[in-house]
Amino acid sequence: MIFKRSKANKNTLDNAEKILRNELFVHSAWPTVKIGKVTWKEDPYNDITWCFYLHSLDIVGYLMLAYEINPNKEYLEKAKYFIGSWVKTNPTKKDQVSPFAWKDHSVANRVVNIIHFWQHYKDSDIYDESFANLIIRTLIKHGDYLEDDRHHTFINNHGIFQDRSLIELAVLFPDLPNSEKWYEKAINRFMVHVKKDVSPSGVHLEHSGAYHIVVMNLFRSINDFLKFHNKETTKLSDLIIKMEDYLAYLVKPDGKIPITGDSGPDGITYLNEDIISNPKLLYTRTKGRSGIQPYDDIVYTDAGIAIFRSNWSFNDRQLYLKFIAGFHSRTHKHADDLSVLLSIGKTDFLVDSGKYNYQEKNPYRRYFRSTMAHNTVTVNRKSYEIEDEQVGKSKIISFSYNEEYSHVSGIHTLYPGVKIKRTILYLKQSEAVLIFDEITSLKLRTYSQIFNIGKDVNTSKITKKNILLDSILDGKTIELIQLNHVTEFKQYKGNDEPIFGWQSSVFNKKYPITQIQFSNKGTDLEYRTIINTNIDNGIKYFSTKKIKGKTTFTITNKNNERLKITI
Repeated sequence: MIFKRSKANKNTLDNAEKILRNELFVHSAWPTVKIGKVTWKEDPYNDITWCFYLHSLDIVGYLMLAYEINPNKEYLEKAKYFIGSWVKTNPTKKDQVSPFAWKDHSVANRVVNIIHFWQHYKDSDIYDESFANLIIRTLIKHGDYLEDDRHHTFINNHGIFQDRSLIELAVLFPDLPNSEKWYEKAINRFMVHVKKDVSPSGVHLEHSGAYHIVVMNLFRSINDFLKFHNKETTKLSDLIIKMEDYLAYLVKPDGKIPITGDSGPDGITYLNEDIISNPKLLYTRTKGRSGIQPYDDIVYTDAGIAIFRSNWSFNDRQLYLKFIAGFHSRTHKHADDLSVLLSIGKTDFLVDSGKYNYQEKNPYRRYFRSTMAHNTVTVNRKSYEIEDEQVGKSKIISFSYNEEYSHVSGIHTLYPGVKIKRTILYLKQSEAVLIFDEITSLKLRTYSQIFNIGKDVNTSKITKKNILLDSILDGKTIELIQLNHVTEFKQYKGNDEPIFGWQSSVFNKKYPITQIQFSNKGTDLEYRTIINTNIDNGIKYFSTKKIKGKTTFTITNKNNERLKITI
């Protein structure tokens, strides 16, 4: 058993043929690049991610996937050429021709691709003793590099990839001089990541559903590898079950994850039912055919995430509400604290804006990570900083759920001198969502409550007080009511100056969506907002009153019936 960087698909042979024609194919996110002789200085898109894939030698992995389908010797020979050329051009970090050659992640992935090549090369007709020795020397150099803590990335998932590669290298090449030392270092360091990078409840702490899946699958592959080689660790198996549990709740009614943090709209249909250990995830994956139905509501206080549902019916009536309040690191983090997402059936009404790319100097990338691209409160029309000093300044402070309602409250102090508290109250009978924002500060500031509307939703009956959101997928209409007087109301869609109203669900591509902004000036300020998902049986007003640390909501529905809830 070995690790592989990717899986074969319908394009595998076509991609390999392109590579044989000297077209660099590093990832489907970019068109191929025609070259003569590879120099390893190539950067045709001025993109760090493209360069990372190039120096990971993923082109070698693609050729090996093709070779496994069609054992064409040309695939092996081309892979051999790329490996030999890379080693000659980038022998050490000091002598590299590109700053991406000996980056943490590219070193780790390169080991996986070289081992993938070696598995086929060592018994092939083109085997050459001198090149085999070059491979072994290269793997030793990479192993020593990965073992060194000075080269290890402890702050994000790159370190997990590094340890995976070192574990593989040590186990598959036990006769190499340092293999035992490599394994001890890698497995111990890896278990530190396991404890540090995932909350006790099983949520990966890099603020991204996509990376939760990446790391969960990474843990599973490492666990399977260790089992295969009789080195299983029970702690890892137990954690994977918890991570699957969170994924069961994370998935929206349309079967995809929300694009929070650096995420794309990934689905889970690719997950083979046979590899799923958690019965709740199996229920979600099979849409109720197998497994155990999860609860409607769940709150992960250690991760800063709450997810409420109306039911598990897997139809157009299922309401999904997600709330975020947690700053654990700056890795893949967006300025999305206290933001809320709302989906009903296949329609995403209130959305996250996505990652766009990883070019941090790109103005659109900066926008996509900012508070403006999330359904939260922005201060003085600027985002708060995403930096290490902010860790721990956002959290969930209370929650409850019963048959009548669910609530969650979060707070953050991510803007200097400003405290923002948001309470979400979901009324189950009327299927209405109440948002109560409390902002305190000693200085006069502008506070903007922002809502980003999904691409499949049109807006109508637009006033400062009332907006209708109409799904173009199924005709569902919901209502957004702003109870506070606002001094400024603005609507944007695909605006470039200033940048507002964009979403990105595909790498390096963006499209316009509607953004609504309610703004007021003040020191201490409140916003009270209603979202009626059933406009005929909704809420028309609510007030709040604080007594002895508790807040009482007095709620009036459209039939003038009153309800009081204290939380």
